[in-house]
Amino acid sequence: MNITITGNLGSGKSSVAKILKEKGYEIVSTGNIFRQLAMEKGLSVEEFNKQVNEAASRGDRSVDKMIDDTTAKIGEERDNIVFDSRLAWHFAPKSFKVFVITDIDEASRRVFHDSLRANSESYESQEACKKALINRQKLETVRYKEIYDIDYYDMSNYNLVIESTNAAPAEIAQEILDKMAEYQNGNFEKLMELNPSSIKSAQATAADRISVAEQGGVFTLSAGNNKLEEAVSQGAKFVPVQISASEQGGEDSFMNFSKMK
Repeated sequence: MNITITGNLGSGKSSVAKILKEKGYEIVSTGNIFRQLAMEKGLSVEEFNKQVNEAASRGDRSVDKMIDDTTAKIGEERDNIVFDSRLAWHFAPKSFKVFVITDIDEASRRVFHDSLRANSESYESQEACKKALINRQKLETVRYKEIYDIDYYDMSNYNLVIESTNAAPAEIAQEILDKMAEYQNGNFEKLMELNPSSIKSAQATAADRISVAEQGGVFTLSAGNNKLEEAVSQGAKFVPVQISASEQGGEDSFMNFSKMK
């Protein structure tokens, strides 16, 4: 079975994809497809990128369509592929669809320090980086809605929504493989897993499953304090949760959890 893995900026999805490659999967990314198309045209990536941008400014999105069609073709004809792509889940629907989320402060820390190491896109501070990430994510929501009429940040699009704030790429990759096996056995259709340490404690009743409320990217316990305490005491990296309410608000709220029941 193929895996389509995406996530919010700074979530570490590309690092997770590399671990999955070590476990026998072939990585297909839109970047690789773009480079292949450039090579077929006898152009450098820079030359091809310039052509694509000029065409897009005239309303010509034929290259986007080629990439989308290539993704769909690979998804139909090949197996054991991990797609590292924003929208592969949409164009390769016969896949295990994963969205990796992370706390916006942790995401901005990663991206800010990566930019310093790479000496590429620079930010004055981590706070400036955080604001830029939030803005880019909101722009993505609008762009994908306009072009494809889809909500990329609607978590109900995915089979597994998993948090990477306090988990290593190798741990996430193994969890994806384990949960994909459960999914293939018919044990669930949609599942959300958070890092126990990321759930904000609050007075809550005991329950068979952990329920959380989300606001501004912060998850607060609603029910299942016994289950959360058990997970923390056992050192669990991930716990399944259900969203009891999605009070969208605040500048950090760009993901839609309302349908992720």
